[in-house]
Order: sequence, then structure tokens, then C-alpha cells
Amino acid sequence: MKAVRIHEYGGPEVLVCDEVERPAPGPQQALIRVEAAGVNPVDVAVREDRFPTPKAPPKTIGSDGAGVVVEVGPDVAGLAVGDEVFFSGLGIGSEGSYAEYAVIAAVQAVPKPPSASFVEAAALGLAFATAHYGLVHRAQLQPDETVLVQGAAGGVGSAAVQLARVLGGRVFGTVSADDDAIRVRELGAEATIDRKREDVAARARELTGGNGVDIVVELHTSANLDTDLAAIARGGRIVCIGQGPRPEAEVPIGRALAADASLLFTSSGNAGRAGVADILREVSQLVEEGRLRPVVGRTFPLAEARAAHEALAGRHYGKIVLVP
Repeated sequence: MKAVRIHEYGGPEVLVCDEVERPAPGPQQALIRVEAAGVNPVDVAVREDRFPTPKAPPKTIGSDGAGVVVEVGPDVAGLAVGDEVFFSGLGIGSEGSYAEYAVIAAVQAVPKPPSASFVEAAALGLAFATAHYGLVHRAQLQPDETVLVQGAAGGVGSAAVQLARVLGGRVFGTVSADDDAIRVRELGAEATIDRKREDVAARARELTGGNGVDIVVELHTSANLDTDLAAIARGGRIVCIGQGPRPEAEVPIGRALAADASLLFTSSGNAGRAGVADILREVSQLVEEGRLRPVVGRTFPLAEARAAHEALAGRHYGKIVLVP
């Protein structure tokens, strides 16, 4: 089978499409014919060795996917050959999803929403699990609270906009282009803020009658923390999902104290495999009800994973997906 692997750490150029042996499932595992694989920032972090993993190169990367069960190992219940599923959580302690076949733990398999294509299902995994874990489990979003999503046009951002709206929040999102502003408002944002042309904190306060927002969903913590603290209401929460351009962030202590601010660092992986699967089952139901929708910006053939990673590094809308 074909699989995209890294033999060394580095830039997108280290991604190589290799011919490798098809794996076999062990106990409590299933073999999936991958029909689509999501491309995520964590895949880049693994590629660059900014997210240390137990397995050294050469290794297949990729965390998300959707496909068809073709074989099940011993002691697997509730999963059968032919089932259409999607999953998240590969590529850290296991081989990843950038491949024609992938082995997953049976507990990771979630039934694919019948109304979604495989490409759309692959776009749900990590993005919606991350947004849900941050908003629900960490920030404990309540109805009528205000939420500012930084980077609202990206994969996690577009998921967070939709989830916050479904959970009863008033949602605002930052964007960097007019076409993204239109798209983000279509996803449910009440208003958008152009981070290139507007003062984000001042505009957020204007939109909330001078109070500031209750929650900020932050994907670039090291770049935006000062702005976030200026934008939140007293007692506000900043959900720190992504690192940003630097591995450290400076905290303006006085501003944080004055706001009674909470900095909530979060990783959906802490929910565990079963916990992430439970979140994705809830997401799947909301998709079937028409209350959420996967947002696919671009697709690339599996062999063009390098181009997909290069696109991820630039301005993009929604999720980027590989198709074997």
C-alpha cells in the first residue's frame, strides 16, 4: 500500500510517499481502508519534531481519517467489516492516517454520518473534537455567553464558531479577508473582525457594549495573548488551543489580575480515545440534524501531501483533506 512517511524531521519536503506493507489489526483493533485523511497542525508539529512521539522515523503521519472497515482483530465487539467510520487520534503512539490503510483501536471508530461524504467525515475529527473539548469541558460555555474565535476561518476556528452557536453562545470571529468574513458569518458568527485592519480588542468590546467577551478561543496563544486579555470581560476565560509562532508566551500579569482572567490550556487528547469518540458521536448527531456541517476548503491526492502541508501553512479556509 502507499503511505506518506517521514524519514527525518523537517519541512514539507520530508514527506515521502512510500510503498509499504499493509498492516494487520491486533486484539481490539480494526483495519480501515482510508477513503480520506484530514490534515492538521498537529501533523506539522509531528513532522517538525515539535510534538515528540514514541515512534522514531520512518513513520506514517496523520491523525484523522474516514473509511471502511476491512478487517477486525480479536476481541472486537460492535464493529464489522463493511462499516463506514471516521476516527481521530492516530500518528502519535501509532502509525498515522496518511495511507491507503490504517489500523485503529476499535474504540476510536465512530459511525460516519450517513449524510456526509468520506471527505466531509475526515474533516470532522480533530477540529470538532478540539473545539468541543475546549468550549464544553474546559470553558464550560453557557447559553448567551459571548465567544470570540481567533482565526475563525480555519479548521478548528470554523468548528468552534458552529459549536459555540449551537450551544447558545453569541459568536464573533476574527478573519483576514473579506471572503472569509462572509463564510464565517454564514457559519453562524454574529459579526466578524478583520484582524489586519481593526483593533481586535477594541472591536470586541464595542460588540459587547463595552463589557468584553466571556470566552476567547485562541489558536495562536504566543501571538495573541495580550490582545485576548484586553478583549475579555471580567472573569473571562481564554481557551488556549494552539501554541502560535513561539513556544513561550509573555503574560501581562497586571492586565490578567485586573480581569480575573482564566487561562485554560487544553488538548482534546486528554479526553482519551473513548472520550474523543464520545465527543465525535455527539458531533455526528448534530451533523445529521443539520446543526453542524464539516467545512472542507481543499482536497489533495495522498501523493501530494507536501503541497497540502504548504497550503496549511498559508491562508486557507476550513479543512484540508487528503484523498488516497
